[in-house]
Amino acid sequence: MEFVAHPENRSAYRLIERQDLSGLHFEDGDVHSSEELRHARWQLLHKATFEGNVEERKVTIYVTAQEGHFAIHTTLWACTEDKVVFKNGEELPIRVINAVEFHHSSEE
Repeated sequence: MEFVAHPENRSAYRLIERQDLSGLHFEDGDVHSSEELRHARWQLLHKATFEGNVEERKVTIYVTAQEGHFAIHTTLWACTEDKVVFKNGEELPIRVINAVEFHHSSEE
C-alpha cells in the first residue's frame, strides 16, 4: 500500500490560503485507518519540511475538515509527531492530511 501523492478527485478539494485554517474544524480521528499509510504520510511530511527549509519548495497538502475538503499550496517549516507548522506559526493536525503533493520548480 502506497501513500497517495494526490487525491483521485482533485476537483473535490477547494484551494484555500493557510491563514484560512484557523476557521476550520477537524475531527478527532485520523483520515487514514492504515498504520502503513500514516507512517508513509509522516515520512513525506518530513521530506516536505526538509525541502521547504533547504530549497524553499512548496507542496500542496490535501486535508479534510468538518466543513469539507481543502487544498493548501504552501511551504512546511516544521513537522512534529502530531502536527505540521507553517510560516507565522499556523498549525495543522497531521491526522487530517489526506495527501501531500510535491511540485517541480517550474510548477510553483
